[in-house]
Amino acid sequence: MRIAQGVVPSDEELINCYLLKVSMGIPLPWNWMSEKEIYGETADPWEVLQDVHWEDFHSETKFKHVTYVLTKLLRVNGKTRIARRTKSGTWKGQTSGKEIYDESSGNLIGLSKMFTFYKNKPKGRSGEEEEEHGHWIMQEFSLAGVCLNFELKFKDYAICRITRMFPKEN
Repeated sequence: MRIAQGVVPSDEELINCYLLKVSMGIPLPWNWMSEKEIYGETADPWEVLQDVHWEDFHSETKFKHVTYVLTKLLRVNGKTRIARRTKSGTWKGQTSGKEIYDESSGNLIGLSKMFTFYKNKPKGRSGEEEEEHGHWIMQEFSLAGVCLNFELKFKDYAICRITRMFPKEN
């Protein structure tokens, strides 16, 4: 199932209604997100996300496709640092993170960080043209604050809102 067209969940809803429940092992009545491994040596966004449903948004200058995925964060050597490399690039951080608070209690419940995908520079010149995959932006939502006090069955998961943009052709 997928979310109704045009419905965009708030940051608080992504944490409280989806990520926290999934992390606690509580089954959702319906789930409109697919679970994908978007980090790692085999995980380029255009390959990993080729079978997801994209919500389409258009402006005068570009086509914008948005999807949500649940993914496992890869810790470097079991430490606090997260590995965000893929087969042919890296998701590079654009923000240090925005805190997300529960509206009713005022408690910190999660963090949101922005990333942009950068392809690795080619080693040497082969003369072949690179395939155009668009411009990739990701907002990663993770648990923080009081949510970490719950007994979590599945740790180190995040929800990612991934946006793929293409310039409109004339």
